[in-house]
Amino acid sequence: MINVDKLKKDFPIFERKINNLPLTYLDSGATSQKPQQVLDAMNMIYTNSNANVHRGTYVLSAETTEAYENVRNKCKEFINAPSSDEIIFTRGTTDGYNLLAKALTSKRLDPGDEILLSEIEHHANIIPWQLVAKEHDLKIKYVDVDDTYELNLEDLSKKLSKKTKIVSLTGESNISGTIPNIKKINSLVRESSDAIFIIDGAQLVPHRAVDVQDMGIDFITFSGHKMLGPTGIGVVWGKRELLDELEPVSGGGDMIEEVYFDSAKWAPVPHKFEAGTPPYVEAIGLGAAIDYLNNLGMDNVENHSDQLRNYGIKLLEQIKDLNIIHSRADQAGSTFSLYMEGVHATDLSVMLDTYGVAVRAGHHCVQPFHRKLGVDATFRATCYVYNQESDLDNLKDSIEKSLEILV
Repeated sequence: MINVDKLKKDFPIFERKINNLPLTYLDSGATSQKPQQVLDAMNMIYTNSNANVHRGTYVLSAETTEAYENVRNKCKEFINAPSSDEIIFTRGTTDGYNLLAKALTSKRLDPGDEILLSEIEHHANIIPWQLVAKEHDLKIKYVDVDDTYELNLEDLSKKLSKKTKIVSLTGESNISGTIPNIKKINSLVRESSDAIFIIDGAQLVPHRAVDVQDMGIDFITFSGHKMLGPTGIGVVWGKRELLDELEPVSGGGDMIEEVYFDSAKWAPVPHKFEAGTPPYVEAIGLGAAIDYLNNLGMDNVENHSDQLRNYGIKLLEQIKDLNIIHSRADQAGSTFSLYMEGVHATDLSVMLDTYGVAVRAGHHCVQPFHRKLGVDATFRATCYVYNQESDLDNLKDSIEKSLEILV
């Protein structure tokens, strides 16, 4: 079990008061807070051994390079990848999707081929595909999401065909907490197509134990800043045989092995996809975040999330006329998107801030799904390891107080 009162002492930000009230931070779907251990790891590099990686033969460079490359192995073990060479560092999930969209399209897709997404995808898993689809004359289809906010697997099966070359789906929805049955979907994809299967792990990886080999997927993307790490660092994992066949999409620096005036030879993976000076300090911060989560135990992180989800649903259902967008499946994330007819989500979030409660208002980069629901905006609460039931109690009480003023 996670002792939240003890754990919170690791996070300097929770010493902060908002309007002279303790901070109730419920916006981890957007970004997580950072423990002192992560801040110390990054500061140690800057103050003790800062030097560019892969470029120097002197002590500082060797130390920093070793620390940086060790994070690749930590990532490999964290998601049970076969090899650390399959771990590509990016700036985040969005950057990872842009890399994959460009690299996969140029190598594996032809005009008329199809890309299959779902109605509940984050914009990071829509826009990169729209850009390449327009350029290469591809077609994008969307799997229906039903009234319980689950992917309609019957609709998915109908839309899979030999023309489907990419299937890219959320691993955990940032609006409803929906966690699709990835292994079952993988079986459907393999039965009906030869598509590449990609998972958006931005919300999944921070909250659940992930085993990419057991899932059977081809690629996964995730971001450091949503899992207690710093901004500016993310990961793409992909199967080695696929990474080997792809061409790089950015040039310069670390991604080359030899350069001539009229040609160049690429470095092997993963460096082939990491042009320029990498975010090595941020990567080392990500490594410290992984250490922190491993010390907690991802099973404990998952159980903690489930407990808060079950508690939060029962609690928020007590508020009259409050609409809750949340999966009711046995397995789902601790994310609640909420709206009230006649009260704008932004107004509610501003009011909640006066009670020290931090939630996000808007379409949460899931604008098409909001349009399908006929809802302009929602306010969203996402719990993480530093949250407890009292935070959700505070959320409920603050919503009710806010509504007394707004309605």
